[in-house]
Amino acid sequence: MAMRERGSLRRGAQRHEARPRGRRRALLRGLSRAVGLDVRAPSAFHDPMPSGGPRLCVLHISDLHFCATEARGHYWNTEATELAVAPHNRRGLLGSLLYDLRNEGLTPDLVVVSGDLLDRGNETGVEPVVVFLKALAEGLGLSVSRLVIAPGNHDVLRGGEPAGRYVLYDRIRAALYGDTRPAFAEGTPPHKRVEHHVFEDLDVEVVAFNSCEELEASAQKEHGSVGVGQRDHADGLLRRTRSKGHFRIAVVHHHLESPAGVGRTDYSVMTDAGGMRRWLARERFQLALHGHQHVDWHDVRELDGWFLAIAAAASAGVAEYGRKEWALPIAYQILVVEGPTRGRRIRREYDPQTMEWADAGRGEDTQALRFGPADAAVSSGPAREGQEAKAPPPEEAAPPSLTRKGRIAVKIQHLERAIDSHRSTLRVQLVSLGAAVFLAVALAAYLFRMLPPVLSVSGGFALLFAGSIGLPMRLASYRDAIDRLHFLKDGYQRCASHRDDELVRVLDERFQRLI
Repeated sequence: MAMRERGSLRRGAQRHEARPRGRRRALLRGLSRAVGLDVRAPSAFHDPMPSGGPRLCVLHISDLHFCATEARGHYWNTEATELAVAPHNRRGLLGSLLYDLRNEGLTPDLVVVSGDLLDRGNETGVEPVVVFLKALAEGLGLSVSRLVIAPGNHDVLRGGEPAGRYVLYDRIRAALYGDTRPAFAEGTPPHKRVEHHVFEDLDVEVVAFNSCEELEASAQKEHGSVGVGQRDHADGLLRRTRSKGHFRIAVVHHHLESPAGVGRTDYSVMTDAGGMRRWLARERFQLALHGHQHVDWHDVRELDGWFLAIAAAASAGVAEYGRKEWALPIAYQILVVEGPTRGRRIRREYDPQTMEWADAGRGEDTQALRFGPADAAVSSGPAREGQEAKAPPPEEAAPPSLTRKGRIAVKIQHLERAIDSHRSTLRVQLVSLGAAVFLAVALAAYLFRMLPPVLSVSGGFALLFAGSIGLPMRLASYRDAIDRLHFLKDGYQRCASHRDDELVRVLDERFQRLI
């Protein structure tokens, strides 16, 4: 192993020695690579994983939003960040990212960039993003063919014919890959702009989808889509490798579902997200990576006996307009595949005060991933002639699903806040009603001296009735909403202590409708 990789592992050991036991086990697996174990010998993922360490390491960054280097819009061009210090103290996005990966002992095999390379379709960002991506590959010791990119809504022009809206993205793609990947033919329709990357030496294939195929400003279609036409086209590409059993990763830009437990609430989930998730499970994709709304979040979906891990990356460089309102950090993530059914997600955030990356907040900085067959059975492949087939060795038990428990805890917190909000609203309404009653009585007393008694009393009662006529309906609505919230909360609390995936599914459906 190269000295650079050995040094990275030693530095990683010093930084991680005080971390939890799971991270120490991962470090030991990494150290075993340093003593010469071959962990990348090609073999299908349905075979037992080698014991020498992590099989695959993927760097996932998203929403770079590059614009002109002199523009103030981009995070790394803003005086509030590194431009406030002397030039010799600046690392920039590239330098800081490479430094952190080396310091953490992380050596990516692949880089995935899930869209929004440009900021608002700004042509001035084309050259900076190409320079950045090429330098990133060089700094990681990878060829540009190990970089996978997908278009985002900021990379697509909204005017003109659909096939002509990708001119800037195609310029980036051509400058990045050169002759290593053929260009899309002129006039290629959006639903056929699918990239199929096959890495035989890694036993991995990545499909980069175009979730911008229906973006049309005049029709107000902003949520993205990967329609059946694009899925059928991708299906044709995947037939060529289906028998090889490669580990499959899907890359899109738009959300495949709405995350829970984060500050943002305006999620534009793909219009056909449910169909896309089912298709990915049916085609046996283990991972789906996306960006779009700058949230660091992941979920594991079980679909027809198959676990699909969905991981979203936060923005690595968006301008302040994309961070301030929701306090979204600059971040990236690492996906480590440790076996045919398990892996880890390592989350890193940038701290502008220290100008360093650190473990991400709001949850565990390292989270367990689960993917592949739900029964977790791992076949050892066909027995050789004359040799009895052996039962596969027991796979190391995956760590408890932090995703499921964390997701349930977050939804319980949401429900508790919703209950408190309803109670506060009812208190305000009752106080308002009391004030209305007081004013009605006062007005009736005033009118009693000005008008005949019958008119004054009638007027007072009329005002009182008008102010309180909606109270029974408000109380009934409040009681119904509170009952629904308590039902969901009690159900989630039960699932937190006694796993019941079917009940969680039902609760999740009601949660989405109610919240």
